Amino acid sequence: MQNTALAPLVEHITQQLGTLSEAELRTIQDFVDYLIWKHHGDVGQLLTKRSAEARAIDRIGDLDDPTQWVTVIEEGEEVDVERLHQRLSDRGFQIEIPD
Repeated sequence: MQNTALAPLVEHITQQLGTLSEAELRTIQDFVDYLIWKHHGDVGQLLTKRSAEARAIDRIGDLDDPTQWVTVIEEGEEVDVERLHQRLSDRGFQIEIPD
């Protein structure tokens, strides 16, 4: 970083980012990419980086992580609802169960 006066601001932003979910961080990344594109005008790099193919390639590392993939179940199989709620909560979703 060239301007050392910005270091406290960057540190504060970094701490705030640590509290966000992956989905929220991806949204912020898209916004930052847009701001950089708007400032520098390099639309080619922005589109290449965020293309569906580029994102799919990024996800290849998650192939062995079953928590990252939708699983099909058969009729009659039990569903662990508590585990599903916990997983959603861990990913930042708010669960509201109607009475």
